[in-house]
Amino acid sequence: MKKILITIFVSIMLILSFTPSTQAQELFRFEHQLSERRYVDGIEHIKRVGTMTYGEEITSQHYNYLGVNVKTTDYNIIASDNYRPYEWGMSNLVAHIETAKQRFPHLDFVGGVNGDFYDINNTGRASNTHIVNFEVKHRGPTNGRNAVGFTDDGDMVYGTPSFLGQHLNILNEYKELKMRLKIDRINQLPQNDLEIAIFHQNYASEIPADFHKVIINASDLKSDASGNINYSKGVLDSKTTDAHMMEEKTFVLVGKAFQDDNLITSSDTILVQELLGNGFENVRNAIGTGQLLVKDGAVQHAAFKSLPSNNMAHFRHPRTAIGQKADGTVFFIVVDGRDALSGKYGVKYSELGELMKMHGAVTAFNLDGGGSSTMLLRNSETGEYEGLNTFSDGHMRSISNGLLFARGDLEPVFVEIPYPDTRTPFEAPTGLFIDSEGVFHFTGNSEHMEYVLKINGREQYLTKETISLLLAPGQHEIQVRVKGNAEYSTSPFSESYTYNVHKNDVKIILDLIRNIAQGN
Repeated sequence: MKKILITIFVSIMLILSFTPSTQAQELFRFEHQLSERRYVDGIEHIKRVGTMTYGEEITSQHYNYLGVNVKTTDYNIIASDNYRPYEWGMSNLVAHIETAKQRFPHLDFVGGVNGDFYDINNTGRASNTHIVNFEVKHRGPTNGRNAVGFTDDGDMVYGTPSFLGQHLNILNEYKELKMRLKIDRINQLPQNDLEIAIFHQNYASEIPADFHKVIINASDLKSDASGNINYSKGVLDSKTTDAHMMEEKTFVLVGKAFQDDNLITSSDTILVQELLGNGFENVRNAIGTGQLLVKDGAVQHAAFKSLPSNNMAHFRHPRTAIGQKADGTVFFIVVDGRDALSGKYGVKYSELGELMKMHGAVTAFNLDGGGSSTMLLRNSETGEYEGLNTFSDGHMRSISNGLLFARGDLEPVFVEIPYPDTRTPFEAPTGLFIDSEGVFHFTGNSEHMEYVLKINGREQYLTKETISLLLAPGQHEIQVRVKGNAEYSTSPFSESYTYNVHKNDVKIILDLIRNIAQGN
């Protein structure tokens, strides 16, 4: 009998030794003393205060959650920054949002968080990939760090981008892609008639005569940590075959292809940037990330344990993380820290991973944390952006980049068109009028409802034939055109519609006169 019991015991131990461990799941627990949930313009906000148990450690924690399904709603994820031309820079997330509003006036920005790690003591350059609206402002280092990006259909792309070389993108006045050409040489002359070269302002020698040169006035240049310029944007200055010395804030394209005078014109925008691969080819917005926290629904505890003992993963700090659920919901979590007296201990990677998994993350990444951790949400009543987390610096830190929740339709960019352009233009919209409620109407193209609305020279993107106009008092000239696609080119602008907006007191009098005239 004793032998039988011993045999059973050994068998049980053997079974247990080969049973997958669920220890991490059993050891993690969050018991909240406070849990508040609300929805602000469709975005879910959760605030929780409670006790986190992981293994033998029990800590008090405060954290905030923001999330929305980017596949089933009209929300998008927009990469943010407040970089200056020819430089990088740092500013707080409120300034990022204000810059994003200027870049994309057709989008409604509701909230967001800080982004990638960055060169905090010098340039403010993000540590890794930074893409805004298809423009690769920073390709990232060659040692292969993770990045997270977003496509127009709501997919979250994550991994390590591959580098496919610098490419010349020629965009016409409507932001359509006339042509994309690979740059074969940087600061070196072409070796045959098929090659194209680019020369940057750090090239000290003379570019010799006879080569076809296109000199570009740069509106922006961005260099990496080694001083290499990987992002150049500008407009045509001149064309020449004479010898040329480089000047500041310019770049020069050299090659036989530029014999074609129509390839680059004064109305075009020239964009030279790295073409990314490994899933990042169609990413509109992206930033670099830190440690992978959750993969295929599993917290990456083994990866955390393999990190050196002095790695930040093993210490408690304020943290910011991004995750995506199986249904497409993208969410951020910011955990407070560095304030034990107030019960804000901060978390380690292992705890942050478990927290992200608890909220349903299939995939999750750590972002920059510590004093950089920032979560903002717009106050529906005041319109101001309010900090949801406790800033461990005592104030909102200036950061390099971020991720924002923005509601609205994304304007098509880099639509490839034939060259030479043989497309027939769309017809211009007609029937412009504004009703008594201040809603602008027009008749456009029912099969291609993509428009550009211009008010006093400023343009914005539309996908419908009505829009409520909240304009300042004064006279406003309004026009609209149909955006082009691969088959048809952009229409002319419609006839101008003049709209006079009066101050409130004048408007009241005009409404009264109007009512009397109508016999009301």
